Amino acid sequence: MNEPRTSATGTATGVPAALTADEAYAYTSGLRLDPRTANPDDWRVDWHDGPWPVKVYTGGRRLRLGPDGAPHLAALHRLLYDAFAISRVRADPAGGVHATPSDPRPHRGSSVQLRRPIPSGGSMYPTEAYTVLTGEDLGCHYDPYRHELTPVRGRGTVRAVRTALGMSAHEPLPPALLVITSRFWKNFYKYGDFSARLGAVDAGVAVGRAVRLARAAFGHADVRSAFDDAALHACLGLDETVENVHAVIGLGHPVTGTGKGATPPATPAPVPAVLERSRVIKRSVRFDALQRAARAAGRTPPRPPGSPPTVPADDVTFGLPAPHRPDLLAAPVLARRASRGRLFTGSEVTGERLATVLHHTAEGLRELARDCPDGLGARAAETALYCAVHRVHGVAPGWYRYLAGPHALLPVGAGADPDCARRVQEALFAASFNAELAAFTVHVVTPLDWRGAVGARPYREQQLAVGAAVEGVTLCAAAAAEDLSGHAVLGFDVTAMDRAYGLEGSGSGTQAQVCVGALRSDPNWEIAVIPR
Repeated sequence: MNEPRTSATGTATGVPAALTADEAYAYTSGLRLDPRTANPDDWRVDWHDGPWPVKVYTGGRRLRLGPDGAPHLAALHRLLYDAFAISRVRADPAGGVHATPSDPRPHRGSSVQLRRPIPSGGSMYPTEAYTVLTGEDLGCHYDPYRHELTPVRGRGTVRAVRTALGMSAHEPLPPALLVITSRFWKNFYKYGDFSARLGAVDAGVAVGRAVRLARAAFGHADVRSAFDDAALHACLGLDETVENVHAVIGLGHPVTGTGKGATPPATPAPVPAVLERSRVIKRSVRFDALQRAARAAGRTPPRPPGSPPTVPADDVTFGLPAPHRPDLLAAPVLARRASRGRLFTGSEVTGERLATVLHHTAEGLRELARDCPDGLGARAAETALYCAVHRVHGVAPGWYRYLAGPHALLPVGAGADPDCARRVQEALFAASFNAELAAFTVHVVTPLDWRGAVGARPYREQQLAVGAAVEGVTLCAAAAAEDLSGHAVLGFDVTAMDRAYGLEGSGSGTQAQVCVGALRSDPNWEIAVIPR
């Protein structure tokens, strides 16, 4: 299944046909139901042949970012540092992978780990960030190591981007655009076909954080998930067999006259080249065909959002306390955000903490739906939050759906259930931490049938919305209290969770889960990286 094998350039020996919508639906449904069967029985991870954790360019020139300089560059400095930069160094003698009863001798990575502000499955960070500086008519790759921009395209960038986005030649643009891509091999080498889902969720996490920061730093953000993929890839010099654009975010309000660009220098800057560490890149025909199907959709009209499960008028809801209103982007909050489920204590938390996480996560999804006029906005609008309450003061343990309008919990499925924490733990495919010790677990739920008129773009948009919800829960958990953390996983028995919530036969299902709990002190130290 993972043939053909290619060189590090990523050039396949044959171009796979795109999956039909029905074929893609069957493939992606399998990734949700049991990711353990996504790869063949003889699948092995080659730890010594993995890619570098960032995309590396050589040659060209560099543009340093910092808080001083032009307003749009200063705002871009903050956004990129707080979303994508390698901003922390963590010491961990276990190499980030801790022994469990099911895996007493796990593979050990480096004892020094480089961390970014957003969560990523397995800390693979398959997303890459590019910027289009519309006033300068310049396209750049963001280097998270050096906190610098590497220009990859000069004069003509804005014209090409306008074409890719289906805009007229004189339509105003914001001061900058942020382009978020997924570079497949960065997590495919570890997860194989499951990275078709995991990579899209990771990109959604990045979109969720970038949109929050863009609103704060630029005053406005708008998101696009539908565009002419081939034109956008050509504009940034991307090989679409190894890296695809997932979202384009406008940073700031449109400004009349953007895109004309400064006079180009007499001698154009050299175009940088991409360096690769991997000698051989494994491929999957089905994975490649799914990406091709997602690209083929292009700028098609978005499917209207699906209908979430109805709430009978006579159902009894549990009103939550008023949520706290923390600064979600405060430096201490961003520094605290980490996936530390192995440090859960099993302590009870207050109802205000639960209320804060659910309210602000739902608000983030609502704002994403408002600011994205195409398919991603529709998918965000239909994404719901469900919650398994383990230990929350004043709330009986059990299974609930969060209702954002009345800010209340609706008992669903099995309802009150003193064993719900144990059932969440038993549903984990890999018991890398004790989910039973969390105070509550948030499940992200969407309509299951994402199929639209063309291609697999709706699936990618669905998973982007799931990732945005995951980002919201983990960030809001860190903001709700200094000792609270959210630990996200995709590898769990969704059938068991659907049954617990009473979702079987409803057309909706669980997509991701985030356990939230109080922490004991972390024995490992972590230091911040200050951009030079």
